[in-house]
Amino acid sequence: MCLSRGKRSIWGMFVAFAILIGLVIQSIPEASANSDQNIELLRSEHKVIDGKMKVTADVRVESSELVSLLVTGYNQFGEIIEIKKEDTFIMGGNTKVFQLTMDHGEELTKVDIEALGPIEEPYKVLKETTVAHTDHLEGIIAVKNGGKSQMINVVATGTNANGKVVEVRGANNFVMDSRISIFKIKLDAVNEINDVKFTVLTDDQTYLVETGTYIKDGKIVLTSVVKNGEKSQKISARVTPYAGNGKELSIQTDTNFTMDNRLYNLKMQIKDTNASSVAVQFYDETGKQEIVKRGTLVTIDGKGLATEQPPVNLAGNVVVPMRAIFEAMGAGIEWEQETMTVTATKGSKEIKLQIGSDTAYIDGQEYTLNVPAQLINNNTMVPVRFVSEALGAKVFWDNNSQTVLIVR
Repeated sequence: MCLSRGKRSIWGMFVAFAILIGLVIQSIPEASANSDQNIELLRSEHKVIDGKMKVTADVRVESSELVSLLVTGYNQFGEIIEIKKEDTFIMGGNTKVFQLTMDHGEELTKVDIEALGPIEEPYKVLKETTVAHTDHLEGIIAVKNGGKSQMINVVATGTNANGKVVEVRGANNFVMDSRISIFKIKLDAVNEINDVKFTVLTDDQTYLVETGTYIKDGKIVLTSVVKNGEKSQKISARVTPYAGNGKELSIQTDTNFTMDNRLYNLKMQIKDTNASSVAVQFYDETGKQEIVKRGTLVTIDGKGLATEQPPVNLAGNVVVPMRAIFEAMGAGIEWEQETMTVTATKGSKEIKLQIGSDTAYIDGQEYTLNVPAQLINNNTMVPVRFVSEALGAKVFWDNNSQTVLIVR
C-alpha cells in the first residue's frame, strides 16, 4: 500500500505516539493492594531530575486510614543505599498523591515503593542496611511503630570477622502510633567492622546493651550503650584499662544524665597507650547499683516483667514462666501437687494443664502445646504462644532483642 507524503506523516506520528503510550504503560506497575485490602497503590513512577530521584505514588483507601509510604533505593549491586518515608492520613474513598525526593539520584538503579497500613506488632523492622563511606559506616533502619506512641531505641552493633564486638552506638526517637521512623547511626570503626546487627528496644528497664572496642591512632576506643528505664537519672561509667601483663592502669570515668527510656552512649578513648584491654562498669545515680546486661525479657504493654525464671528457648520454642505472666495479667493460679496440674482462672475463663503433657484445656476445649508444659527451677514453663490462646493477648517474639512482647 502506497501512502501520500501527508498520510505517511500522519501515520508516522500515530505509530510514534502508540510506541510512546506503550512505554508509559510499561512504566506503570500493576495496582497492588495492601494486605488488609483497604490500601491500594494505584500507580507510581520515578525519574531523575537535577541529579535527584523524584518519586511519585498515587495511593487510594476505601476507608479512612493512616498510610505510610516507604521508598527503598538500590544501587547497581542490589544494595540498599537510601530509604525515605512519608506518613499521611487519607480520608475514605480518596486518593493521595505522594511525592518524595531521593538524594542519591542516578546512583539508584532500582526503586521499591510500598504503601503500608497499621501493624499488629508493637513495632516492626521494615528495612535495614549499612552504607560504607570513606571514614565511617552509616547504619540505616526503618522501623514501623504499632498502635501506641512510644520511645523507640535502636542500637547498631558492629562486629569483626571473628564475631567480636568492635563498636556499638545507639539512637532514639519518640514515634507516634502507626508511623515509620528512619534511624541513621554512624559507626567510626569502618575498617574493622565486618557486620552490623540492629536491635530495637522499647521496654522500660535499665540495663547494659553492649560494649565494644577498637583501635584508633594507637589507642583503644571504648564504646558502650546503656538502656535507661522509666526514671531520668545520671548514669556513671567506671573504665579500667589493663596492660598486657594484667597490670591495672589509671581509671577513667564518665557521667551522663540520661532521660527516661532513652540510651546512654559512651565513647571514650583510653589515654594510656600501654593499655591492651579494658573493662567497664556502669552504675545508677546512687553509685551503688551496678547496671549489667539482661537476659531474655518479658514485657506486657511495654512494661518489663520481673521473673525469677527468665524465658528459655527450647529447640526454637520459647517457653515462659506461666505464674508470673498470668498473675500480671489478672489471672489466679492454683497448683495441685499430686497430679502436677496447674489451673488458672480469669473471670469465667478456666485454663488447665499438666506438667509433662502437651495438651491443655481452655474452658474445656483441648489445646495442643508446641512443647509440653514443664518445670524449670520449680517454675511452670509454657510456650509463649499459649499465653495468646489462653488469655486473648497478642504475643510476639523479637529474637534480636531477646524479648517476649505481650500486648493486651
